[in-house]
Amino acid sequence: MPDEAPVTMAVPREGVLMGGSPVVGCKKVETFLSLCNPLDGIGSIPRLGTAVSLAMRRPVPTLRTHCGFTPRRNFPMSSLSDRPAPGSEGALRQWLAVAAVALGTFALVTSEFIPVGLLTRMSADFGSPEGATGLMMTVPAFAAAIAAPAIMLGAGRADRRLILILLSALLVVSNLIVAFAPNLAVALFGRVLLGVDVGGFWAISSIVAGKMVPAASVGRASAIIFAGISLGSVVGVPAGALIGSAFGWRAAFESVAAFGAVVLVAQMALLPRLLPSETVTLRHLAALFRIPNARLGLLACFLAFAGQFAAYTYMGAFLEHVSKMPAALLSSLLVGYGVAGFIGNFVGGALTQRSARGTFAGTAAFLGLSIVALTVFGQSPWLAAAAVLAWGFAFGALPIATQGFMTKSAAKELESASAVFISILQMGFAAGAFIGGRAVDTVGLSTTLVGAAVASIATGLLIMRFGRADEEGADGDAQLDAVG
Repeated sequence: MPDEAPVTMAVPREGVLMGGSPVVGCKKVETFLSLCNPLDGIGSIPRLGTAVSLAMRRPVPTLRTHCGFTPRRNFPMSSLSDRPAPGSEGALRQWLAVAAVALGTFALVTSEFIPVGLLTRMSADFGSPEGATGLMMTVPAFAAAIAAPAIMLGAGRADRRLILILLSALLVVSNLIVAFAPNLAVALFGRVLLGVDVGGFWAISSIVAGKMVPAASVGRASAIIFAGISLGSVVGVPAGALIGSAFGWRAAFESVAAFGAVVLVAQMALLPRLLPSETVTLRHLAALFRIPNARLGLLACFLAFAGQFAAYTYMGAFLEHVSKMPAALLSSLLVGYGVAGFIGNFVGGALTQRSARGTFAGTAAFLGLSIVALTVFGQSPWLAAAAVLAWGFAFGALPIATQGFMTKSAAKELESASAVFISILQMGFAAGAFIGGRAVDTVGLSTTLVGAAVASIATGLLIMRFGRADEEGADGDAQLDAVG
C-alpha cells in the first residue's frame, strides 16, 4: 500500500533477511535505533519492532535471536533513557548535577577533617584529655569502613538519588549534634553518624558519574567529584581552625551544617534518577577478593592511604619544628598544598583514562618520593615548600587513580568494588593516623615520615610489578560472571 512504502523502503538499507522479513543490520543497530528516538536509545526497540511488524504484516525477529545480542545482566534499560536529552540545556543540567555531587563530597570530607584544628578547644570545653578527644578523627573512619559495604548491601535496587539525598540530610544532622553536644560522648555519637554518611555517600558518588553524563565525559565528571574529596581533605583543617579561632569551635560545625543544607537543596533540585546497574550481594563482595588484580588493588590502596595519613597528620609539626617555617609561610603553604592537590586531581583523572595501572603506580611512588624529599631537604624552608607542593599534587591524584585501577579490575561490579574500596581506604586512613601517632612518640618525626614514604613507594612498585595491564581485566570479569 502506498502509505506503507516509506517504512518498508527505509528499513532494508542495512538489509538482512530472515524468513523474508527485512530487519536492521546488527553492526549499526544501536546507531540506527538511537536515531529513531534520541530520548529513548535502546528503549525505542519495542516501537521500532511494532512499526516494522505493522508495515510488513509479519513478526520481526528479536535482536537476541538474530544478532546474538544479549542485554547485560541486571542492567535496567530505563537507566539509559533517564539521562537528559542532548542539547545545551540538557548538558548544563548534567554538569550541574555533577557539581551538586561534588559539593556533597566536599562537605563530607571537610566535616571529617575539620576537628584537627579544633581538638585543643574541644578538649578544654568538654573537660576531656586531648587523647580521648582525638577519637573525633578515628571514630568516623572506622564507622565509614563498616558503612560503605553495609549501605551498598542494604540499598538493593533503590534509586541512588534518594540515597544520596538522605545521606546529605544525615550530614546536616551529624554536624548539628556535634555543634550542640554537651559532652564528648554525644559529640562522638554525632561523629559516628558522620562516618556512616562518609562511607555510604563516597561509595555511591564515586560511581554515579557514568549515570549522569555521556560516556565520553565520564572521566571529567569523575575528576570533578573527586576534586570535592581532594579539596575537602586539605580545606577542612585550615577552615576549621580559622572559624574556630574567630567564633568558637561550635560555630565551625554549625557552618558546615549550614553548607550541607544548601548542598541538600541543590541535590534535591538537580539530581536525576540514578538507577543501579547491579544489586550488591555478599557473594559479589567476596568475589572481589578472588580477582588477583582487585585483591592487589585493595592491598595497595590500604598501604598508600595508611602511608599518606601517617605522614600528613604530622606534616605541619615537621615544618614547624624541623624546617622552622614561619607561621605566615606555613599557612600559605597549606593553602598551596590544597591548590596543588586540586590540580593533581584533574591531571590524575586524565592520566587514569589512558592507563589506570601506570597512573596509580606512578602517583603512589611520586607521593613517597615527595615525602622523602621533605625529610632530606627539610632544613631549607624553600626546598621543604617545594616538596610539600609536590606532595599535595601527588595526593590530589591518588584517590581517582586508585578508584580507576579498581574500576578496571572489576568493571562489571562497579558498586561492589566501590564499596570495598572505600572501606579499605578508610581503614588505611584510621590505621595510618594511629600508627603515625605511636611512631612519632617512639622514633620521632623524620623517621615516621620516612616509614610512611616507604609504604607509598612500595605501593607503586607492587602495582607495576604484579598489576595487570588495563586491557587484561577480562579474567576478573569472567570470575564475577560466575557469581551472579
